[in-house]
Amino acid sequence: MSYSELVKRIPRPMYTLLSERLLDALLEAKDGGNVPSSLAKTILYYAQRDRLASDAGLINLLRALNMADSPKVITILDELGLEEIKQAMSSIER
Repeated sequence: MSYSELVKRIPRPMYTLLSERLLDALLEAKDGGNVPSSLAKTILYYAQRDRLASDAGLINLLRALNMADSPKVITILDELGLEEIKQAMSSIER
């Protein structure tokens, strides 16, 4: 499953809260250096335009946090009750 397919399964009302939680976790991730600069720039682009709560914003946040701290992605999805998404994350490569 791709990140795009994964995001399409997330209920739209959860987008804002999820994007905030993912961004906070990404900023605190100890392995943030694992995120390529091109992906970091893409996230910054979406943040500057207040578009992190869009499909593309969530795709990039999930990809980046999965690289920087994959257990934290699972924790956030679990805390928000996104069980199906949490299970699907296990099939996505880091």
